[in-house]
Amino acid sequence: MNMKRTNFVNGRIGITYLIALFSFVAMGLLLVAARDTSADGYDLPPRETPATQPEVQVQPNGEGARVHLHAHFSQEWPWETMHWQNDLWLKVQWLDAEGEWQDVDGWEGTLDGIQQMDDWMGMKEIWLADMYLGTGPYRWEVLTKADGRLLATSDEFYLPSKGGDLMAVEMMLEP
Repeated sequence: MNMKRTNFVNGRIGITYLIALFSFVAMGLLLVAARDTSADGYDLPPRETPATQPEVQVQPNGEGARVHLHAHFSQEWPWETMHWQNDLWLKVQWLDAEGEWQDVDGWEGTLDGIQQMDDWMGMKEIWLADMYLGTGPYRWEVLTKADGRLLATSDEFYLPSKGGDLMAVEMMLEP
């Protein structure tokens, strides 16, 4: 009688362990599946890992200011063939006294990041020293690569006039 009771208890414990193990595995599979989907059912645009990390600008003496480019991608953007990290080059230009646009050394590079709002928006930030506050006009240019085909040019803008300010320049990117 005691032997039958022990087998019965061991059998119940074995089944309990199997159910717990199955539940644990099922929860793990659900977590893996949940991590593979984006929030709200949106798929992220394709991207490649950049070959180099972006340089960090150290702010010299003075407070300076920041300018953001907010580059909005059109609905027709060819994500499969034009990658926002490697296939776009951005630069800031200034208008000289002869009316010619000149590239600003150091105010160029790839997008810093991308996020989904109502549309996909890429962002690039530049920092400017106090000596440039209130100067202009400037503009952003977006090219297919450094020295590549021009995709878009922003409206002219003047830099913030007060240290610590942040301004944003909005523009639309079409393929």
